Amino acid sequence: MKNTKLYGVARQNKPEIKRFGKFAVVGFSGLIIDVILLNILERNLGMSVPVAVALAFIAAASNNFVWNRLWVYPETRSQPKRRQLPVFLAVNAMGLVISELIFAVGQQPVTQLIHQIPVALIQKHYAGLGLNVTKAIAALIVMMWNFVVNRMVTFRGVKWGTRAEEPLESAL
Repeated sequence: MKNTKLYGVARQNKPEIKRFGKFAVVGFSGLIIDVILLNILERNLGMSVPVAVALAFIAAASNNFVWNRLWVYPETRSQPKRRQLPVFLAVNAMGLVISELIFAVGQQPVTQLIHQIPVALIQKHYAGLGLNVTKAIAALIVMMWNFVVNRMVTFRGVKWGTRAEEPLESAL
């Protein structure tokens, strides 16, 4: 494994790999917010799936902006939020479009596939499994989109291969 090209690239880009790890942690926290709100809005409050997906996604994106700015890309805190936030939201809006398309195309087939599983517990007690499996698929795809585009556009001022060493306390 150590002699592979991928290992060499990763080793040369350790700070970016670490940054991606932080981005993934932030993204996971946003995903938790997203999934909880999606389920509350759609399953408990009866909102339509597209509206529930959009509102939950917006809440998660707001969380992610704050933590990306504070922890993943602390070097960008000197840039005005009023310039960074619209760019971040535009990137995430495209992520939302990707997510909505995945739901539009994939939720019904995923749900039907799950209903083919001969486990009565899944079928009877958790009808929202198709919704959440589709959300997981969408989240993985959108996470890759968000990392690449935010790294290249929203947080482009951060020099590649540099470490984010600034302590979190100085941001508050």
